Amino acid sequence: MTVIEMIDKFNLNRDKIGEGLYLLYFAVMVGARALGLYEGMTLYNISLILGLFLFACKILVTRHTVKEYGVMAFLFALSFLVYHFTGEKGLLVCFTMLLGMKGVSVKKAITVGAVTAGTLILGKIVLGVFGVLPEVYYPQERSGAGLMFRHAFGYAHPNTLQMNVLMLTMMVIYLLTKTVMKSDLDRKKKLSYISLISVAALFFNLYIFMYSGSRSGIITCMVFLICNFWLAVRKKIGIFEKIICYAAFPLTCVVSIIFPLVLPENIFEFLNRTVFNSRFMLAKYFWSNNHLSLFGIRLNNPMPNLKTYGIDMAPMYLFLQLGIVAFIVIASLTLWFVNTSIKEDKRAELAVLMAMLFIGMWEPFLYNLGFKNFAYVFMGGMLYSYLNKENAKASDEVSKKETDETDGSKIAGTYFGRLIKAVTGAVLSGFAAALIFLLATVPPTALYGDRECGEDGVSFGMEAEYLSENYVKELKKNGDIVIGYKDAETPMYKYGEDIATMEYEKKVISVGVWVGILALLVLCAVLCSGGSKKPKIVI
Repeated sequence: MTVIEMIDKFNLNRDKIGEGLYLLYFAVMVGARALGLYEGMTLYNISLILGLFLFACKILVTRHTVKEYGVMAFLFALSFLVYHFTGEKGLLVCFTMLLGMKGVSVKKAITVGAVTAGTLILGKIVLGVFGVLPEVYYPQERSGAGLMFRHAFGYAHPNTLQMNVLMLTMMVIYLLTKTVMKSDLDRKKKLSYISLISVAALFFNLYIFMYSGSRSGIITCMVFLICNFWLAVRKKIGIFEKIICYAAFPLTCVVSIIFPLVLPENIFEFLNRTVFNSRFMLAKYFWSNNHLSLFGIRLNNPMPNLKTYGIDMAPMYLFLQLGIVAFIVIASLTLWFVNTSIKEDKRAELAVLMAMLFIGMWEPFLYNLGFKNFAYVFMGGMLYSYLNKENAKASDEVSKKETDETDGSKIAGTYFGRLIKAVTGAVLSGFAAALIFLLATVPPTALYGDRECGEDGVSFGMEAEYLSENYVKELKKNGDIVIGYKDAETPMYKYGEDIATMEYEKKVISVGVWVGILALLVLCAVLCSGGSKKPKIVI
């Protein structure tokens, strides 16, 4: 093959090559976070460099118009200015997710993200639940629950575990919702499917909440599922839905940016303690020690006991730390996205954004290096459609291709009955497995752990015990739980029967959950593959 032939072949396939590069970039970036990597870790830095390299290759391969280059130049100039003044790279990463979307199927991008994240996140959870890998846990006093263990399963914090599961849930539900709503099922069956997958998603997130104790995560999951179901139920987006969607971003900004400054002290203290878990206090603290700027600041954090803390509320982080210009740009993008989504009837996308904005009142990952705010994928697809709207024919062809890809998974009505059978079989299998485990094991009377401090570092005042290996074996034989034991030099702390029973019950439920999930996969494969030539639904 001559050089000219190679160039011609490349030109013929450059769109596919570009899409492949973006999907690989997306997999690397999502995978790094799903693995629990974070800024400062060598492996994460390597992943970030690799991801940005793949993005650069994608931009070089893809043809762009002058307008598109202009938008890129503006957004990257802003992100570099913000980085110069703040040291924060998050905006740059967010814009790469958005700007790499030209010629990329939204469905493919989210599918790659869901498969990558799903494999890694679920793998870490299974290995953590059954003690194969060491993991971080925190004893914590919770009002209404007393002393409990919060688990992270290899992530930096229990909240990180719940947030990763939440993002995975949103990706999967988005894909399933789009598939169901574009299928040939009647409306009643469509809503039945969405109800079923929503209930399943909620129960799985509640299961993870049992370990993580992340209240903001489970509440956001409920908000997302309610928004997604409600928007699917409506025959058209009405005035009520429009008000909610248009008001969501301004409202979250008011709560995160203004409320910490203007609320009466008694209301402030109540919300800070019960709803925002010290985030209001931190917002007020950073407000009082910093100033507004055009392109952001490096936070002044004078109190030694707060050195490890930053701004958790995403709108506040965007406004105060990343600067007024970045805030205006992101606000404009967000409101434009809402407006366009309403016009184009993109309901599943709106549900994702509503949930993102909601969790942003507790978590900063909407605009930092977290790479969890995949709404930028939707924004990127819309942005390029808008910039090239004069090329209506090409745009229609892309839209038709996307629709055909989704409609290719036509869902025959008979599969709903099969799915119900599979779910029923999975539930029964899970109950049976949990019952067998319960009967085959001895309930613990105590739990020995290598931690006696909460996540805030405050000690519970427990006395250390040093256990021999033989004694540990005897404890386990008698059903007691031992966590974090290394050798006889490891200080261990004894917890009572209540918390031991709580952890034991979690293990019982886990056996049922994972056996049930395995049974569901097997039954779906068997029931949905046999006896019909109709297209299959992938659950």
